[in-house]
Amino acid sequence: MATVSLRFSVRALEADAGLSGTFLAPHSGPRLVGKLRSSRVPADFQRHEVGPRGEVVHLAALGLGSGSGPGAGGSSASWVSADEQMRNARSHPLRSAKRSEAVASKEPWTATVYARGQRPDAARRVLASALQLPRTAVLGRGALHTPGISVQLVTFPRGLPTVLQQAQHDGPLVSGLLTGQDPLVAVGASTLLAPEVDAVGSTVQDTTSRRQRRGTGPENWQCQGHSYSVVLRNLSPWQCEAGIVEDGVARFATDGFINAFELGDFGLAEVRRYEVGAALWAGKWDLAAKLLLVMNQADTNGEGCHSSPASAAAAAFRSGDLARGVELLPEDGTAEGLRALALQLLLRRPALEALQRAVPKPVWARHLSAVSRLAWSRAAAIRLRQMPHRPMPGDLIWDESAGEARALKADEVDMRRLADVVLPLPRPGEVVPECPGRLQMEATLDKLTSGQADPEVAAFPINVGSLMPRFRHLVCVPSDVSWDIVEAADGPVVDCDLTKLIGDEIGTVVRTPEADDTKATNRRARAGRRSAASGRSGGGSGVSASLRGPALRARFTLPRGSSAEAALRELLHAEASEFCEDLGRRDELF
Repeated sequence: MATVSLRFSVRALEADAGLSGTFLAPHSGPRLVGKLRSSRVPADFQRHEVGPRGEVVHLAALGLGSGSGPGAGGSSASWVSADEQMRNARSHPLRSAKRSEAVASKEPWTATVYARGQRPDAARRVLASALQLPRTAVLGRGALHTPGISVQLVTFPRGLPTVLQQAQHDGPLVSGLLTGQDPLVAVGASTLLAPEVDAVGSTVQDTTSRRQRRGTGPENWQCQGHSYSVVLRNLSPWQCEAGIVEDGVARFATDGFINAFELGDFGLAEVRRYEVGAALWAGKWDLAAKLLLVMNQADTNGEGCHSSPASAAAAAFRSGDLARGVELLPEDGTAEGLRALALQLLLRRPALEALQRAVPKPVWARHLSAVSRLAWSRAAAIRLRQMPHRPMPGDLIWDESAGEARALKADEVDMRRLADVVLPLPRPGEVVPECPGRLQMEATLDKLTSGQADPEVAAFPINVGSLMPRFRHLVCVPSDVSWDIVEAADGPVVDCDLTKLIGDEIGTVVRTPEADDTKATNRRARAGRRSAASGRSGGGSGVSASLRGPALRARFTLPRGSSAEAALRELLHAEASEFCEDLGRRDELF
């Protein structure tokens, strides 16, 4: 194996993903320029799950005792108070103990999880660790990979063991807050709010009734999309006065954006996810195992020390020293899968067997799906660059009545929009459906796999037929779009759920520049008009100075699977590396 390390480049990844420089709107005249600085002010980027009827999930109370489904109080048996346990034990000691143990271990327990920080996607791992449960014991739909705030429902399918319930009465989770790590995690009950918005930060909250909430149990809940609240800072005053902001948002709300994937879906380490996925796709098991072990090849700093916690181990793996690599892996529990894989190889297991034993199913899925995403992205780029930005005969559209995609007929073109066009997402062992982008997809797959035939699908420990949806819309049009312009200070201009719950105490919980002053701004702004929301005051340091000035507050809803990063990319007519602060490499660990 070569010993020369790679160097990660965001710009190179954007170019390789295929859509770099491709937008729906033509590049004519001045464009909206702003910065997403959620790495410093997490409240600038907030994501809430949205239910089938448009209900938005919000954290309504803190503490495990308030664990619940969407405003429903969760499973009736998911939490038993100390007083109730004592009463039951006195009346029917044996029956009570058996019933409590069975219920606590089998009844699903659902709660709302709020995550805030650089890695909101790690919230389920943090929660599982705090409850002394395996990571797989906490289930949720998707995760936010951008610095910011995420609010979602999670479920423990087998519930919380009785011993944990009893212990938590004296433990840290009684408060519902897990601090001291990234991300900060809050857990508790939820409420569903109907999204009637007259301005960002000024939601007309139509809370569902108690009776309605009882009928919306966790077993009936399905996340259908996400509601986003985004703040773009550092607008220039002339953009606001010249109507550039208004025109840009109006075009975004009407025409939508290219339904691209997030850059993080392709991997932000030196070895990309689709490179590992291509080796798995082609059945090159030895190569796939080696690539997984050496993904993190961050350069050493000026003193010869590795800049990434996993890069020293990757260097040892790259040189063929598996035993040394195992010793150098991080000990914080984030690299147990890599450790297991290396140990399997040390035991001289065949590479396929080692992969099947050591690599979790979600890791197989994210690497294989990265291949599908890359093929889709490159085909989408060709479609948009070489053909008009309108439906064309032969394009695939989704037929709701038939429940499948079909070719668009010439006499239907005038009745369709570009948002109706779909492109297939290829899967291992399946033929790419006939469509304008088929040849490009097949060329991408052949290049990645070197033309090698797919292995038997039985070799994969996951159902590749359900790896991803069969088709993805070329363009996504957001709903519930509202916006205004505010004069921002150093801190947040949109309050999050945790701030609304604990108020001034957030300054003792969150140690960020935004916590200098936690007084919430209650000024309301009419949608589309300039308002004077002050944000939070702070010091005059150079770090915080770039947070001040005109800022765009926007709120919109996207279907599940669509990316807010892609939405902002179109709105700003710029690549993510141009507007996402601190977008860079990230270790690939499992």
